[in-house]
Amino acid sequence: MNVRQGRTTRRVSTSALLVTASLGAIQALVFMAVVPITTVLAVSSPPAYALVAAVHTALPLLARVVTRTPGMATFAAFVTGVLTVAISPIGPLGIVPLVLGAAVLDLALPFRRDARTSPGRILAAAALTGVVLFFVALPVFSPEHLVPGVLIATLAARVAGELAVAGLVIAVRRLLSRAGVAR
Repeated sequence: MNVRQGRTTRRVSTSALLVTASLGAIQALVFMAVVPITTVLAVSSPPAYALVAAVHTALPLLARVVTRTPGMATFAAFVTGVLTVAISPIGPLGIVPLVLGAAVLDLALPFRRDARTSPGRILAAAALTGVVLFFVALPVFSPEHLVPGVLIATLAARVAGELAVAGLVIAVRRLLSRAGVAR
């Protein structure tokens, strides 16, 4: 903690930054593994794409939950985006949905540093992220996919995928806590 001219500031710990950057780099590897699948699914089946694309928020959410530091999901997603610009089908524009989804997670989770986040709050943040990412993807839908059935199925798949990722993150956090790696 630094005290300067009567103000108290807390800096982000180096360990939180290192853990988050590492998880962002691992997420880049996950991105590279699923990009061939998501590229095909985005064109052929938006609901299937929405379900699979939820994996892109997994490690940014884990970074945020494990470090208990606001902004770490966004930082992890930014690291992922920078590392995947060269192989993303949409180039640098691919950073936008990664960072936007993570920013929603950061905004929906507690702003207090070191505050433990309840599983319910994590699930609610994931559901909200799914809704936001659905609307982010909507402008790039092809005209034949802009029908109520496909739109509803895509929204449901996006939320279900994000909830599944959140459930996985909650389970991993529990395991890391038992192992003494996370609080």
